[in-house]
Amino acid sequence: MKPRDFATLRTDVAAWVNELWRAGWISVEDLEPLAEIDERAPSTLFDGEIHRPLVVAFFGGTGVGKSSLLNRLAGEPVARVGVERPTSREVTLYAHERVRIDRFPAGLFSGGEGRSAESPDFHPVVVSRHQNERLRQVLWIDTPDVDSTETANRALVLRWIPYIDLLVYVVSPERYRDDTGWRMLLRERGTHAWAFVMNHWDHGDPAQLRDFSGLLAEAGFANPHLFRTRCGEFEQGATIIDDFDALRDFVTELADQHLLRQLDARTGAVRLQRLLKYLTGLRNRLDHGDEWRELQRFWEGHWETTARRIREGLAWTTELAAHEFLQGRLRSLRPQKGADGPPTARCHLVWDPWANQLWEDALGELAVEAENRGLPRALLRDTLQGWVGRAGAVVGEEVEERLRGALARPGNRIQRLLYRFSWFLSLVLPLVASGWVGWNVVVFYYRSSAEHLGYLGLDFALHSGLLIFLSWLVPFLLYRALKPSAERNALRGVRAGLQAALDKLSSAIACEIDALQQRERDRILTAQRWIETGREMERQTEAADPRLDRLLVREA
Repeated sequence: MKPRDFATLRTDVAAWVNELWRAGWISVEDLEPLAEIDERAPSTLFDGEIHRPLVVAFFGGTGVGKSSLLNRLAGEPVARVGVERPTSREVTLYAHERVRIDRFPAGLFSGGEGRSAESPDFHPVVVSRHQNERLRQVLWIDTPDVDSTETANRALVLRWIPYIDLLVYVVSPERYRDDTGWRMLLRERGTHAWAFVMNHWDHGDPAQLRDFSGLLAEAGFANPHLFRTRCGEFEQGATIIDDFDALRDFVTELADQHLLRQLDARTGAVRLQRLLKYLTGLRNRLDHGDEWRELQRFWEGHWETTARRIREGLAWTTELAAHEFLQGRLRSLRPQKGADGPPTARCHLVWDPWANQLWEDALGELAVEAENRGLPRALLRDTLQGWVGRAGAVVGEEVEERLRGALARPGNRIQRLLYRFSWFLSLVLPLVASGWVGWNVVVFYYRSSAEHLGYLGLDFALHSGLLIFLSWLVPFLLYRALKPSAERNALRGVRAGLQAALDKLSSAIACEIDALQQRERDRILTAQRWIETGREMERQTEAADPRLDRLLVREA
């Protein structure tokens, strides 16, 4: 895996994660672990060079002799020490004259954008050139004191650390338990190669060296490269044998291009593992499948109770709305739309401020329940916010549609059928009765004339009249009784519309919850694709040289 491949992956992941944060899926705390996974690498400093140098930095607290080590290495005072600089306040680069540093990011230098590291008015970074071919493949850096009280010094160290291959952690017998440097060591141990130097060894004791080795073992360095040096007066002959030559030979050997590529791959693999661990955790935090289903059940139960209260509380209001609509005093139940705003909830009789408050309270309690279940409350709240002022419009539209439909088709289907049938009987039955009476009149008249019988009398006339009258009266009364009442139908339409609107509002919120759950699934799938991409890059990483095992800590 090439460092640039990881940098591209990390940049793409960061853009996606920031999008999640802006959309409300994650909190700002979820961004912090990603910020600690740095995509910058030493190889990015030497774009265009076939063989880049090994970047080595002396790192440690105040007074441990980092600058003295660099001066002894150079054989001349390239870094200020002693009374000139009791504590490190600048970065010193010691590089071969053929090593190009003009491509270094301007942010590494506190001189600002566009300034060259070798500019004469540039103070925080001092560049010293040499012609020693033996040290050509190494770029040496002396960093400011990590435990400095000046925050600018610590910030300068933190800007340089991502671009360093080998961190040489320098301690002294008196200061090898330095807390500030040790905390940074524990945080950066997996992403850099490490070597350790106990300087001022002429004042040290083997017990201190064993204690320091024990601390390193606890930090995960089972068999570290640990050197003893003394750099008090480098120009004079050393009176105590130390490991300075071994340190120099060790760094020179590590500058081999094969080992350097292996080091890039190994540190990149550690960063990749951290990124995959972060993405896995983020994917798991995004997965709220059971919580979304529980939220749906909560909403159904809670809204059922709220809708019942609304129906009971609006009983008188619905009757008044139906009556005024029939009287012509209410031409429409739809809320009027303002010139620049959504429909309000107060411009018709059915949905009043009390009902709208219950609706808003229900949405608020849903958002609180989402937060209690670990769901993204802010995202749900923003989604529900659009429905706060829309309930009145939904109720008005549904109520008016059902009201007009009820008045256009009064009663139910059976009632309308019986109503029409009774009207038909009120016309047909009197005709049938009249025909039957007429038939009997003709028949009895004929028989009376032919056989000299008596004609029909008054009783026949009375009974015939009663028969015709009853054949009309009974269906007519039934017709009148079955005629739908306009007020009853209007009230039925208003109530049906209110119920339909409440059901529509409930379904709308349920659909919003389903949509959020689906969006969450899409983001989980995206996270899984990032993870699979990282794992494919991990599989392409070649096996590391065993010589690097002592320099790095492989993270679990």
